[in-house]
Amino acid sequence: MEKKKKSGKAISTLLIGTGIGAALGVLLAPEKGSKIRSNIATKAKDLAQRFKEKKAKE
Repeated sequence: MEKKKKSGKAISTLLIGTGIGAALGVLLAPEKGSKIRSNIATKAKDLAQRFKEKKAKE
């Protein structure tokens, strides 16, 4: 049971790090600020939707 918690925590940490890295990449991209904010909002909504769908399957 403890091994599951550790692997779950590792996966969560990996996903959070990936999200932060992606957000920084988008923020540092040479685009207009309003376009970047729109992209971030869209991607966050997509991610939230996928998370909800995954939780519904469990």
